[in-house]
Amino acid sequence: MAPGYRHRATRGIPMGTERITSLACWRGPVTLDPISGGITNRNYVVRDGDRRYVVRICAPLPHLGINRRNEVACQIAAHAIGVAPAVVHHEDGILVSDFIDARTLSAEDLHDTDRLARLAELLRTLHGKWDRLVGEMLYFSPFQTVQTYAVTARQRDAKLPDNLSSLLDDARQLAHRMKPFTPVLCHNDLLAANILDDGRRLVLVDWEYGGIGNPLFDLAGISGNCGLSDDLERELLAAYRSRVVDEDLADLRILKTVSLLREALWAVIQTVASDIEFDYARYAEDNLHAYREARQRLDAS
Repeated sequence: MAPGYRHRATRGIPMGTERITSLACWRGPVTLDPISGGITNRNYVVRDGDRRYVVRICAPLPHLGINRRNEVACQIAAHAIGVAPAVVHHEDGILVSDFIDARTLSAEDLHDTDRLARLAELLRTLHGKWDRLVGEMLYFSPFQTVQTYAVTARQRDAKLPDNLSSLLDDARQLAHRMKPFTPVLCHNDLLAANILDDGRRLVLVDWEYGGIGNPLFDLAGISGNCGLSDDLERELLAAYRSRVVDEDLADLRILKTVSLLREALWAVIQTVASDIEFDYARYAEDNLHAYREARQRLDAS
């Protein structure tokens, strides 16, 4: 929900960025360029001498379930594992990360089986280090998130789907169909735009929704957000698990369905909460449509 690096030079730097230029972590005068594409925060590439950094102006966003202390803890842990940029500096409302000289992926990029296999290897690495984690991280459940988002959207008088109550009842029933799992550190927001490719390795950015949860949710996010076909979904799972287990595939498809509902309700909240120029209403409708298709496939499987 907060896409990665799409650097563009822009003449008009918004007011308030004086705080970025005055941070104590810089060695000298810095220059700023906005990063386009973000739909949650305002992000900048900062050049300090011969080094570049990514700086996020990150206000507290509890209505979206974002805890900034948790975000920093998850990114630091993911960097130690080798799958995320280093955190260079953080303080209230500001996060400075190393700039990764890499290309931001598109959904179509992840229809390539070789790149999909590389992503599966990265996720195995991230999830496989659960027994070495250091840091206080929050627990994440997509089933709890959709219930909470619905309450938040109502409180803010956002326009909700007419059949929301039945959608939430269905999500609760789907939760009871899930098998037990080992909780691990997950990214929990795997849009293609949060994956960078420097030609040698893939890196995950934007850890706002990171937390301890079900590892299959990261695979489900990729499948849902990138529109993977059934065959590509099976390829991703096979590359991740070394084989396709029917129970895993069933859980992945439940999680994909719920992830699309979560994305839609996130966008519904943003229609009344965000001042970023983006068509959140259309984004919500697109994800609701994808959710309905995924839910129908669950019934058919």
